[in-house]
Amino acid sequence: MDNIKQRKVFLLEVLSCDSDYILQHVQQAKIITNREYNNIKSSPNNNEKKMIDLLDLIIFKGNESCLDFLQLLDKEDIKDTFPKLRKSAQPVGNISVFAGRPTQETQQEINQGDEYKMSSQPRGYCLIFNNSNFLQLKPRSGTHKDAEALDKVFTWLGFEVNTFHDLKADEMHARLKEYGEMSHEGKDCLVCCVLSHGEQQCVLGVDCKKVTIKEIISHFDGKNCPTLLEKPKVFFIQACQGNEMQEAASVQADGDEDTEADAMTYSPTLPIEADYLIGMATVQDCLSIRSLDKGSWYIQSLCRHLTEDCPRGEEIHSILTKVNDEVSTLTGCLKGKEARQIPEPRYTLRKKLIFHLPGKS
Repeated sequence: MDNIKQRKVFLLEVLSCDSDYILQHVQQAKIITNREYNNIKSSPNNNEKKMIDLLDLIIFKGNESCLDFLQLLDKEDIKDTFPKLRKSAQPVGNISVFAGRPTQETQQEINQGDEYKMSSQPRGYCLIFNNSNFLQLKPRSGTHKDAEALDKVFTWLGFEVNTFHDLKADEMHARLKEYGEMSHEGKDCLVCCVLSHGEQQCVLGVDCKKVTIKEIISHFDGKNCPTLLEKPKVFFIQACQGNEMQEAASVQADGDEDTEADAMTYSPTLPIEADYLIGMATVQDCLSIRSLDKGSWYIQSLCRHLTEDCPRGEEIHSILTKVNDEVSTLTGCLKGKEARQIPEPRYTLRKKLIFHLPGKS
């Protein structure tokens, strides 16, 4: 996994020249499913964005998929198509970038220091922005269930939880700036959860003004918050990212029905900064579903799996895969049609992230 992360920029440069070719071979090698292949293949994005999506997907699938992908890149027909791969097969650490599976001894070396520290007391701050009552949009009924569930699970995981209700956009910025300027010395992590209405690549304050995802996470980058450098920064966003339904309890969507899907330019690029995890409740352009009395599908599933899997020491990639699987099986009725949803994690994590229970780290 680390080999792909370390060479991601190079791989994007090389493979983007023929994204369809490599995408087809990855699908034939069964590294990705037919559905995942079709989703990337049929997207309107350019070749580089398709490769970003493919590499992020492979990394998200874990070490086995990453090793299968590296073995695929080592095949002669692939290197004939992408000659630069031959020149780049140089070691990173003790493993060739395009080598096969590591030996047991090498794997032990890899595993040393491959996990983020998660033992401070408290673990760090968990910020919850819960916007329910809007000036021009209908209230987000059921959102209090999400805020309560997040507060409970992250308090249990050892975080200092602070919840902010019904903030305007400038008030959200002020709180984010306040915590970004704080010292996080002696803390191992930051978690920030935003529950609100949303549009493409942004959430809304209760005054219906936009706060972009990029602005939210930038408050905690290496420039603005140096005491979080090389520490995991985790964001969970429960909000619509467009107005399209993923077709297949009364439910409600976390977005304005009058919002057009192209109301805002989509910029998928994460900051250059490392150590970010951004868990989006839904994929780009689509609605996110929330039960009026039970809370949102995504946040409720997330909290349930954190509660079940953290005591077993499961890393966050595995937990979010389970959340994706569970949410994808749910159906509801929205605007008279069957509605479905699939969350989308994005990340630049460099190590395993495991939320150890206090006293067990």
